[in-house]
Amino acid sequence: MIQTLADIQPIILVGLLIAMYSIENFIPYLPIPANKKQHDVHNFILTFLSIVVNIAVGVGVLFAVEYTAAHRLGLFNYVELPEFIEIIASVLLIDFGSYCNHNLMHKASFLWRFHRIHHSDLNLNTSSSLRFHPFEVVYSQGIYFCVAIMLFGVSMTSFIIYGTIGLIFVIIQHSNIKFPDWIEKYGRYIFSTPGWHKIHHSDEQKFTDSHYGDVFTFWDRIFGTWHKVNPDEINYGLKEFTDIKKQRAGYQLLSPFIDVTKK
Repeated sequence: MIQTLADIQPIILVGLLIAMYSIENFIPYLPIPANKKQHDVHNFILTFLSIVVNIAVGVGVLFAVEYTAAHRLGLFNYVELPEFIEIIASVLLIDFGSYCNHNLMHKASFLWRFHRIHHSDLNLNTSSSLRFHPFEVVYSQGIYFCVAIMLFGVSMTSFIIYGTIGLIFVIIQHSNIKFPDWIEKYGRYIFSTPGWHKIHHSDEQKFTDSHYGDVFTFWDRIFGTWHKVNPDEINYGLKEFTDIKKQRAGYQLLSPFIDVTKK
């Protein structure tokens, strides 16, 4: 079953991207920009690069999972738990580690230079989901996951389950679709719903530096890194990237190495 889930991850990725993108073009939640076609093309260029790099990095991550199991490294190789409990605990620990890592990317100026590419999008939609700099993919999907896997002793089963859940969430969270109010009202007590996550993409720094949880909202609530804001009232993106020329894929890839405040 787990192998099947791993095998269909690419299908889930492509299928969700197509489904969410199609729906939002018929019933958009947020206003559609005049330059939507150009906006989406540049985002999908960055998405393609992210996927290619992620596939390459994934080989190393899978090796880390196998190496960890073979050498009995990490927490769960020394704590005897029922498999179901271990999977739940692993998913929670990976997500907590991701919360901490996400927080670090906002606080460390060097990492922020790369992560801000994801935040600089002025108009959120499905094409924004995987808008990442290749270096961030290597760092977050490679280095972080390898460290987390070896530290926690995460099994292949737990890793694949979390990876699949995270993939679904990242696409749904960024889609330009209005979800039912009851999902947003009650779902956000546990999960990072689309409305909850969109606050993280505000151009106001106090909101940008909040809502770090990828899947769960526990961590933001525990550490007080959340705000109650209506997504309808948010201006998205980053103020230093409002020039439309700075939204081009080429500029985005070079932006970590240049002064983006210059006109």
